[in-house]
Amino acid sequence: MLKERYSRSFLEKVPVPRKPKNPAIYVIGAYFALIILGTLLLSLPIAQEKPVALIDNIFISASAVCVTGLASIDIGSMYSHFGHWVIILLMQAGGLGVMTFSTTIILFAGMRPSFKYISVFTEEFSHHDFVPLQVVLKAVVPFTLVMEGIGFFTFLWQFNETNLYDRAFSALFHTISLFCNVGLSLYPDSLMQFGHNPLVVLVSCALVITGGFGFIASMELPNLFKKRVKVSLHTKLALIFTSVLLVAITAGFLIMEYSNALVADSLPQKILNSFAYSTMSRTAGINFSEISTITSGTLMMTLIAMFIGANPGSCGGGIKTTTFAVVVILAINRLRGKSKVHVLGKTIPQDIVNKAVYLFIISAAIITFSTFILLLTETESVPYATVASDDISKGHYLHFAQIVFESISAFATCGLSLGATPDLSIAGKLVVSFIMFVGRMGPMFLISTVVQKTDDQVWESEENVMIG
Repeated sequence: MLKERYSRSFLEKVPVPRKPKNPAIYVIGAYFALIILGTLLLSLPIAQEKPVALIDNIFISASAVCVTGLASIDIGSMYSHFGHWVIILLMQAGGLGVMTFSTTIILFAGMRPSFKYISVFTEEFSHHDFVPLQVVLKAVVPFTLVMEGIGFFTFLWQFNETNLYDRAFSALFHTISLFCNVGLSLYPDSLMQFGHNPLVVLVSCALVITGGFGFIASMELPNLFKKRVKVSLHTKLALIFTSVLLVAITAGFLIMEYSNALVADSLPQKILNSFAYSTMSRTAGINFSEISTITSGTLMMTLIAMFIGANPGSCGGGIKTTTFAVVVILAINRLRGKSKVHVLGKTIPQDIVNKAVYLFIISAAIITFSTFILLLTETESVPYATVASDDISKGHYLHFAQIVFESISAFATCGLSLGATPDLSIAGKLVVSFIMFVGRMGPMFLISTVVQKTDDQVWESEENVMIG
């Protein structure tokens, strides 16, 4: 009895270590809080030119923070100048990341962030295990200011507003929207009125490509022209697959839409519009030409482009080009009978390969499930496309295509739409807002907050299963 009393007393004094919280939870919470803050600010009377429903404020706030660009209303006419400033701040914070702003404030205040904070921050921008915060910020902040400065002064020169302040504000809004790969526009036709202005189109494409290439990878590009300076495999793969996608989509759009959407344009204009489409279709969502009349082949190509998206560590979305690259390289190596994944004289670690495969499968599953939910919620609210009254089957096909397109665009944070967004029901807008949030955070990032790594030491007996 005496032994039991002393044992209990001793155990009561031993502190039980707390289970450390996953730092990724704070990132998710920060983005969610930013969406709520944006919703509250957009709901203020001073932010609205015309009455806007709460669900639309939620949708626009989520679209801006998650750098998607889908819009359920015309933000140019529905929100006031104050509301437009709110959207600008949401786009910039969402594009560069809440972590960037908070880290900058911490460093300027002379405080030292924790190691866990640093690890989460660097993981968002870099493929290295650890990079000093100062290095990341020196890559992100100056690069952003330079590119957005180029875009701002170009648009200030080329835009049509007679009032200088209005023109400057529009230039700032669209510069941030393009560089952060958002795709929101103050104009009801997006940027289609500038589709025949080569300077606006090319600068817009440059903003989208640089904003979606990845900050750390962009800093490594000059090393390609330097001797004795190594360039990481990540940057090489990002550059190769980004270039391949841009060329392939440009050629595909030019061939399939030569006598359709591009029929009225000259050959140089057709090439320019095709390149603009290849750039915007992966992640930005800005329109320089009408896409409602694109062929089924172009539609399928666009769905694939949106799903792949931009590069890691950037403002863009999708599963990312390097994820797609690893899956393709894995398939090629397996078909050649190799057990390891080799590319460009390097071997990709098995953990990275597994992560790419998991991300590919999970992303496809999320899109499939969200499409199914939207088909249930939008059966009546989304109108069928304009077709002949006796062609019901075609109408159902176009309706299904609208929903699939909307779901992939939201997940990939692209922002392109076949016109279904304004007609979504309240439930549909909430579903799409959630998809945008998942797409911005990344499925693997979200799963890492709830799933803990375990060392599985149990070995079960093997047994064959018929495949194919």
